Amino acid sequence: MLILPERLKEYSDKLSDCLEEGHFEEAKQLLPHISYMRVATALNEAPKIVVLPFLEFIDKAQAAHILSELPPEFAAYLLEEEVQGKNAAAWLALIPPRIAVDILAHVKEETRDTLIASLPKEIAENVLALSIYGEGMVGAEMSLDYLAIPAGKSVAEVLDAVRTIPSTLTHTGYLYVVDSKKRLQGVLSLRELLSADPQKKVEKVMNINVFAARVNDDPVDIAERIRSRHLKMIPVVTHSNVLVGVVTAETAMELLSYELAEDLAGIGGAGAIEESFFTPPRAAVGMRLPWMVFNVFLNLAAVSIIAGFEDTIAKAAILAAFLPMITDMGGNVGIQALSVSIRSMALGEARLGDYWRALRKEVVVGVMNGIALGYLFGVIAYFMEQNIILGIITGTALAVNVFVAGVLGGTLPFLIKRMGKDPAMITGPILTTITAITGVTIYFGLCTVFLFAIVK
Repeated sequence: MLILPERLKEYSDKLSDCLEEGHFEEAKQLLPHISYMRVATALNEAPKIVVLPFLEFIDKAQAAHILSELPPEFAAYLLEEEVQGKNAAAWLALIPPRIAVDILAHVKEETRDTLIASLPKEIAENVLALSIYGEGMVGAEMSLDYLAIPAGKSVAEVLDAVRTIPSTLTHTGYLYVVDSKKRLQGVLSLRELLSADPQKKVEKVMNINVFAARVNDDPVDIAERIRSRHLKMIPVVTHSNVLVGVVTAETAMELLSYELAEDLAGIGGAGAIEESFFTPPRAAVGMRLPWMVFNVFLNLAAVSIIAGFEDTIAKAAILAAFLPMITDMGGNVGIQALSVSIRSMALGEARLGDYWRALRKEVVVGVMNGIALGYLFGVIAYFMEQNIILGIITGTALAVNVFVAGVLGGTLPFLIKRMGKDPAMITGPILTTITAITGVTIYFGLCTVFLFAIVK
């Protein structure tokens, strides 16, 4: 059933009201009409005192779905609070192992051991198997929900086995053929299996050209390949080619979205996206303050340039009034171009070799934006001060700064990436400093040359 956005918002608002007022039965009736992600958002914003009682009130499967959508820190907190009850292990057992590992990473060690020990043996083994892979390894992002069939079986035998697959197994689009040591031999889709000769061995109908990821590969790189090749999933193997899991297209999109969000958060020097709503204030300060201090020293360069034009400003104080517009507009234009380049690189749309293409584009865009904005600002300055020279100077300074900011914002990420650095973490502070210096220098330089025509 299709739910209109207005109706969906009404359900979400009503859920929030029910949670705040403690009307759990009414809130439970709303769950079939709202995605678990929206429910998690509502719980995230609700008073913390009602969250755990509500999760205890609803079905365990519903609670597990909601916990999977909550920030890992908050989900870990809830599991720790519930560990003495009967629900924590039951919830954790219903959460996909990959997500369970993320949550358990934020749980205290003694509580984590207790929770894992209380899980069914197979689920506990899956969680432990995934937990050995560190952050930044594709093994930490893989799913253990896949179909592997032994080599030597006939198509008919495999089809009989497929019919007995439990309904809880969701990733059944591809079947991976393995030898007696679980080494990957090939792959075939369920459609290919159904259309094949039942008497043939699977080796005769499988595709041996399999694109597989290694457990220690960069997950973002693998996600980009999944997206660019339009794959539903890819197998993950060890260095001995032993099949250990799969990475799905859904996981790939999550990784790319997270990478994009992290890059955009770093544009302004905000640091990595490790900070969340639940990060303690002291830790949040530790993440943000170093970049702010770094920015202070970077901007001292612009301050020193302004100080060098002290005599010019003293003779025509009105000049200082137009400076914020010139520097801020340059910064805004630069961040626009920077965001496009960072996003394109994060999604795999642009590569290092696209530098010249980005440069050509930003030169054209910069010229057009510069002329339009410079003309507009120059006219405004003229009507404010009734001085044609001041209007020309402010318009020219803004136009040049907009051009420089756009070109730098669009191309700096490629240059910094080529140097092996993270463009999102470095480009923002460098860009704002350069645009500030450029704007100040051009503006006050022209004002000094034409001061005789500005001072009345």
